[in-house]
Amino acid sequence: MGKKGNKKSKAQKKGGKHKQPSHHHRHHLQQPPVAVSRSSNSPPQYPAPFPHSSKLPLPPNDGFVRDNGNYHKAYAKALDTSYEGFVYDDPDVKVSDGAVFPHQKIRDALETMEKANLFRTDVTQPFGLGTKCAKTYVTRCLLGEPGTTYKYLGLRMFAHPWNSNVLVSDNKSLRDALHTLSDLNDTLTRRTETHLSILDEKRKARGVPQPTVKGRAKFDITLINRMETSPDLKAEPMTNKGRCTVSWHADSSLEHYSTIGVYHTIFDKRNTKDEQDGWSVALRVSHDCEGPSASRRGTDIGSSVITDTPVISTSLPSGAAYYMLDDFNHHHQHAVLAPETSSGGIRFSSTHRLLRLGHNVDFVIERCRSTCAGFHRKGLKVWRSEQMLLTDTESEWIRQFYVQGYGHKANLWPYWKDPMCTLLKYWSQLERRTKQVVDLLRFAAEERCGLGGSNTASASVPSRAERKVREKRRKAASAIADIMDRNDNDSEDAHDAIYVPVAALLEERATMRKLWAERERDKVFQRMDYEYRPLPPPFTFESTEISLSGKPLGEEEEETGRSPLVGSPKNLHVLAANLRQWALAYRTQNRSDLPECAEEQSSKGGDSHSKGLTWEGWSLSDKQFGLEMQKPWAGALLSGEKKIETRAYDFPPALIGKKILILESKPGKAGVSSLGNVVTDSDGIDKHVRILGWAIFDQVIEYKNRESFENDEKLHLVTRDSGYGWNDGKTEVIYGWVCKNMKVYSGRDVEPQVDALVRRMRSLFQIQPKCTETAGGSPSQVGDSGSSKSCGKKNKNKKRKKQVSSASGGVGQGASQKEHVSGKKEKKKKKKRF
Repeated sequence: MGKKGNKKSKAQKKGGKHKQPSHHHRHHLQQPPVAVSRSSNSPPQYPAPFPHSSKLPLPPNDGFVRDNGNYHKAYAKALDTSYEGFVYDDPDVKVSDGAVFPHQKIRDALETMEKANLFRTDVTQPFGLGTKCAKTYVTRCLLGEPGTTYKYLGLRMFAHPWNSNVLVSDNKSLRDALHTLSDLNDTLTRRTETHLSILDEKRKARGVPQPTVKGRAKFDITLINRMETSPDLKAEPMTNKGRCTVSWHADSSLEHYSTIGVYHTIFDKRNTKDEQDGWSVALRVSHDCEGPSASRRGTDIGSSVITDTPVISTSLPSGAAYYMLDDFNHHHQHAVLAPETSSGGIRFSSTHRLLRLGHNVDFVIERCRSTCAGFHRKGLKVWRSEQMLLTDTESEWIRQFYVQGYGHKANLWPYWKDPMCTLLKYWSQLERRTKQVVDLLRFAAEERCGLGGSNTASASVPSRAERKVREKRRKAASAIADIMDRNDNDSEDAHDAIYVPVAALLEERATMRKLWAERERDKVFQRMDYEYRPLPPPFTFESTEISLSGKPLGEEEEETGRSPLVGSPKNLHVLAANLRQWALAYRTQNRSDLPECAEEQSSKGGDSHSKGLTWEGWSLSDKQFGLEMQKPWAGALLSGEKKIETRAYDFPPALIGKKILILESKPGKAGVSSLGNVVTDSDGIDKHVRILGWAIFDQVIEYKNRESFENDEKLHLVTRDSGYGWNDGKTEVIYGWVCKNMKVYSGRDVEPQVDALVRRMRSLFQIQPKCTETAGGSPSQVGDSGSSKSCGKKNKNKKRKKQVSSASGGVGQGASQKEHVSGKKEKKKKKKRF
């Protein structure tokens, strides 16, 4: 390549030659100190136009300008003008302390990483949620500072920490390999300081306004690409010359004005006559494709391409490093072109970058911590901020991690377990906060409408539960009134200022979940190995269980996010619709404008999933209930080995002597339910629980001290060190449910056919059997009273038809005739009251 100008800058004179890419020059650069400004308030300085001239011939048909043949001068002039800021180091570049790049050590590290399966195919969604997914031709892996991530084309990559002090791995060779890439990062940082200093001198000499360089020399991640030629690669779209392994783009998510440093090496490369036939990096000018002024170009990136400037292509030898300095990435796009033949070998490129604030998980965790610490505050601004953070945490972090499949999780879990469990904990807290806000808005609307107050038709003395609800309504109405008093816009009422905006935020999250569900079902995953298929995010909705420590679930370190709210997009839209109805009722103060659910919940005493011991539904003779028990305790109970089931709560008296189905769930934490409040057949009940058999409890023992409880250890099998055991200072009483009779379903038995499980109290669920006939094919619904609603649509003008159970003892439809007969015999045998 030709020389760049006739004069050398001071930095060049002191540190040796600094030239744009050429395979015929070797750098001998010192490392001068660099002091750069990070100010980015000035307007963008666009690349200089290319000086078209008859003395600078260009390839026909707008082809690539390369550093060879008749186009050498045009190539050199392009680098000196329109492509200023693109420089490179030869593989054998040296400074005062010897060779810069330990090539063999880097190659060994890359091979170690490949053997450890760190390079993976990505499934991106370039145009956002709701659009088509695409599988990458290139396999990639991300390394960086602990907690870093990189977002590109709709996919967030999670970094392996390259610092061996925090990497949780027993693979020493892998730790050493990642540390080698960390050393490479340090080397590229020092080289970037040198190149930025030279660029600064060059721009000063040309009279560029200060500061000439705004970026800083620092990298915190490297995205390593592994690429090889393939007949499936798409043709380069601009010149139709060659094929792209990586198409035109500017790197995203980076700190403005930050340099991109790339080291590349080629494996298994056969000898070729011309380096130009190998791997090459193509460049084109595209104003504001990234950077602080990117919003000026709008959404059509192609419109920002400066077609008057020729596109160039640079082929670099294996072991070279190139740099896109300062604002180069703001106004240029690049692509990677594959060799014309398969003789080009396999190319690894380690692309080092500096992320913008917000792409490290610690930043998000701190936002969550600060937000959750402010739950005592009320108001639309606070609630909007909470809801936006909740949606961002779920969509941009948790779902992004699990959508990449089992193989991705297995690789990264040693480090990412703690951050992900922390995010799930805060997600749980934000979901519970959302329910609190929704409940507050509902109670305020009900109070405005006089629901349940002294003006109601009922003259009966309100129960304790109803008195609590009335107090909640009163306080909620007072809170909304206080918020509106602080509202600067006097023309707005609570309907417009609070209710409708919160409903809109719920609708946004419902839409997000719908689009994510579509992404997780995209056909591209079905054509990939199982390890790439999305994992379901570990969310449990409609969960009200409390751990033995007394803390709501989600506040303990575990890989589960638990929400008391409905989770499906459809049900979340229904909740938002109810919120809009409450908004209308708040404005009109008309009880008829309240959604139907409000009247039902008021008349039935609150939460349908937290019934009391005296709930009338327990005594309905044709209803069946089930008890969730973790494996292996369910089997121990039905085998007779465990004769007493222990709980922190009493057994409903109406269920004494009745058959209770035993629902065996997966092993988990002591006292923690793994089920949501409603589990339907469409959710795949058999994926969550197995109906193991049934048991009859005939009495309840109250253990009021440690001694009496531990004396019966052989009966209840709870050891002293168990999470179910007696905890001095916390435990006041443990209830022992004595099992009188039991049965394990065998191959000869037909297990109950269940349509839904509905939590009624702690681990007790009402069993909704499948219907033999449905009107319109819709499944039956379990009413809050415990009775089954008709399988068809609810007709308010007709009487409900009586549901007929096909099996005695309340066992769901499909129970064997043998069990039916034995149930009758049992009733005759013992009629006395237990």
